[in-house]
Amino acid sequence: MSNDKLNFNGLTRRDFLRVGTVGATGVGLAGLGGLSTEALAEANDIGRLPSRRYGRTGLEISAMVGASDWSPDVIPMAVKAGVNYWHKAQKWTKETFPAAIKSQPRESYYLEITVDRVGGDNRTGHIDEEQHYQFVKQAVARSGAGYYDVFKFHYGYHSVQEAKTNPGMVRAYERLKKEGLVKHLAISQHHYNNMGGNLAFEILNYLMENSPYEAAQFFYTYGDRKETQDLIALAKQKDFGTIAMKTMGGVGRAAGDKKFQSLLAEPKFAGSTPAAAMVKWLMANPNLTAAVVATKSFDQLLENIGAAKQPRLAANDRHALDLLAGYNKGLTCLLCADCVTSCPEHIGIADIFRYERYALDYHELDRARAEYKTLTKNGTACIACGDCLPDCKADINILSKLKQVHDLLG
Repeated sequence: MSNDKLNFNGLTRRDFLRVGTVGATGVGLAGLGGLSTEALAEANDIGRLPSRRYGRTGLEISAMVGASDWSPDVIPMAVKAGVNYWHKAQKWTKETFPAAIKSQPRESYYLEITVDRVGGDNRTGHIDEEQHYQFVKQAVARSGAGYYDVFKFHYGYHSVQEAKTNPGMVRAYERLKKEGLVKHLAISQHHYNNMGGNLAFEILNYLMENSPYEAAQFFYTYGDRKETQDLIALAKQKDFGTIAMKTMGGVGRAAGDKKFQSLLAEPKFAGSTPAAAMVKWLMANPNLTAAVVATKSFDQLLENIGAAKQPRLAANDRHALDLLAGYNKGLTCLLCADCVTSCPEHIGIADIFRYERYALDYHELDRARAEYKTLTKNGTACIACGDCLPDCKADINILSKLKQVHDLLG
């Protein structure tokens, strides 16, 4: 697709921007000369995303959440479609805060700030109450937003034991809440079994029963492990909010695979795509609050919103998901991290394959290489013992895959 053309009933990219911008700020669509009545009507009829209660926070958030790394060009139309929850909003300053969001009443949208460990990355850094407190205060001042609706501990605890014994992150949140700078507490949880810690679902099962956390974000995609499904169901029972991330495993690389695309052209897939089917699959889970879905273009935004508004899997959608699952077998990691437990070298295999996703599915090679460089043990640490292979639900030849990823990112 060229920079000027968008396959949306004849609207050019520039016209689409104009429609999206005025629509998001509540201004009518009249005055866009040169556009047909039909084109204007369909642009104005993009519809609204469904919303769900974000657990104990009580917030009614859009089923598809936005992120600060979305292109500024797509944000106005996202707002128009009802996206009202914004991940990593601390990246916006007074100067860069999107006008389409800022023009809305402050209580109508929700900003999330992610708070990282200090003195290192998510593996080597530590929790420091005072530094986390100051980070949020400074971010509030830079953004001009007044407050953040959700304080989210980014990457999460290394273990259940750390969650039990280190209250620094919670204390920073409690101080900020008293000052009206944050309102709710959530966590974005990763796996840490390569460090002798716990898997994400083990930590989250503890937190929803024994902590002030109100919601969580975690890896979840089609074909995921039963424990993650059980976690989502239990969270619904406990009124604990859930947001799925890293949801589109294999979708990006399949889109660029000519053989896959030729298979997708068969009549039984007509009217669906793996991306749209994945969004529908996520939305069809009544226990899941929302999902982070990769959105980098108008085409992706329109497809994702259209799918999210129709949370029912038709036969063609199921066929598309089955085709993707077959394509991913032996190729795309589900990020379950089971293999890591068996690795005698304690290599963060799932982390390495997550970085591969950034490169091949999200087309963010620079980001993937930067993340890969932070590892204390990369793909070259593999001693080819094969202990990990029986644990891989995706039937990946992990030994050769680690070498391939190192050649790509090292």
